[in-house]
Amino acid sequence: MITSIRILIAPANLQRGSRWGDYFFARSLQKGFEAEGCATRIVARDMWYEDLRENEADIYLRGFGGFEPIAGRPSLMWIISHPGTIQLDELKAYDHIFCAKTNRRPLAQAIGRFNVTSMLQATDPDIMKPHENPVRSDLLFVGINRRGGRPSLAHALGAGYDVDLYGSGWADHSEYGQWFKSDLIPNEDLGLHYAGARAVLNDHWRDMRLTGYISNRVFDVLACGVPLVSDTIKGLPTDIAPFVYTWSDTDSFRSAVDAARNEGPENRSERLFMSEKVRSEHSFQARARQIVQKVHEIIG
Repeated sequence: MITSIRILIAPANLQRGSRWGDYFFARSLQKGFEAEGCATRIVARDMWYEDLRENEADIYLRGFGGFEPIAGRPSLMWIISHPGTIQLDELKAYDHIFCAKTNRRPLAQAIGRFNVTSMLQATDPDIMKPHENPVRSDLLFVGINRRGGRPSLAHALGAGYDVDLYGSGWADHSEYGQWFKSDLIPNEDLGLHYAGARAVLNDHWRDMRLTGYISNRVFDVLACGVPLVSDTIKGLPTDIAPFVYTWSDTDSFRSAVDAARNEGPENRSERLFMSEKVRSEHSFQARARQIVQKVHEIIG
């Protein structure tokens, strides 16, 4: 009988991981497991193979790779990012794979249709929700300066917009430093910033965009009842797609931003209804429940 679940994350240790998005993702998932009555630990890379306990299962949040499943323990993987770095042999070592995309067919054909489940990313409704006194902004972008650039910011600059920019690596940037506000928004305050924006900008890693792995920012922003302006990505759920303004170049970016900024009262009402749906159907507790059910199937 499984009595607890380890959530495995890629940072070298929890101290370093405390600034990684994967860590906050794991913390919210942990709350979801505990709400389902399942004890949970978050374990970073330095402790993956240490302090192993009986009657425990492992769920690996696959961004950067490296974990090799341990014999005798149910091992599950949830692919949430960097799908371009994954090899099929790695997947075949696990009892089950969850993929954060709607189209599971390519993976299912490769490793077996019973071994793969589509399970999109999620949101934490305690943090991501409409707020009465949010932090106001026009266009908001939260994200680090990363390899490959941030197309959202490039198009905003090309279209002549101003952006409230939060994240490390931007303070002295030659083009975007003018927009810089702070290196960090505490995770518990992120919903206050999303909820106060007229629109939030988003872009995906290239391999996620091309293969349909949907960012958790999509669910976070929609949970706050705010328009999202995002790069075009395959596989947006049909109920969510109408609430996301997508772009593929600077002209379509400008059109998407203008449409987001000019939503009327009817759009706002529909968006608030959708925010309730996202916080219920795409919560971390809903995902935790699905993982626990799969663990029981594996051991059964």
